[in-house]
Amino acid sequence: MRVILPILICAFCAGIILATDTNKDLFLAWNAAAQWLSPFLWAGITNLGNTFGAFCLLAPTLAKHPRWTAAALLTVPSAGLFTHAIKRLADLPRPAAILPPETFHIIDSTLLGRSFPSGHSVTAFAAAGILVFCSRRRLAWLVLPVAMLVAFSRIAVGAHWPLDLFAGAAGGWATAALGCALSARWRFWENAHGQRILAGTVFFCALMFVFEQTGYPRGDWMQYLLCAIGLLGALYAMCRPAALRKQSSPSGQEGSKP
Repeated sequence: MRVILPILICAFCAGIILATDTNKDLFLAWNAAAQWLSPFLWAGITNLGNTFGAFCLLAPTLAKHPRWTAAALLTVPSAGLFTHAIKRLADLPRPAAILPPETFHIIDSTLLGRSFPSGHSVTAFAAAGILVFCSRRRLAWLVLPVAMLVAFSRIAVGAHWPLDLFAGAAGGWATAALGCALSARWRFWENAHGQRILAGTVFFCALMFVFEQTGYPRGDWMQYLLCAIGLLGALYAMCRPAALRKQSSPSGQEGSKP
């Protein structure tokens, strides 16, 4: 139910938008409503939906919950295929390619093509789904609002239609379920060697993120903050992976079971 219900909700919302032909009207209304928040904040929030940024966010959890990062790594192929295959097949225009520029707000980059689905929404909901599916803690109340805010930021910056967001959210959630299922089958993340490989991967992602041109210079503050979090979290996990901490603990048990 945790997998199917959010996807059905996204499909229902997308169906209502299609049936009422309100995609443009909702975009204009939501884009205008978003302007109460500073462009610097929206640009920073939208950078949270970058794939490298998502790995940086997971970095502090790697030392204690390596499965979360393993599931994220196993989610990347299906999420990337979902996003880029549909973008190429649909090849739908973005708001800036259709609407007059004076009718809505654009923050930093003006994007024109391959609108559907929103890749940032896929990433945000994939990350949220991983934390919900792979953890016994009730993280949904924390991570889902953040994922929705990141998705909404794509309208705030003028890059995507509402339909793009719902499609991206559904795709991200579904691919997260697949990634978590694969991490339960391939348990390389349970040993120190596997955890060091994960830490090295996250470190590489954080390093790549330092030099990536996100297209949102007003959100550079978030980009560099995430880079610092990713580098420090990966270094700590590399030096002290969860498997070694488990062996050296008095009880000999890991803090969190998958």
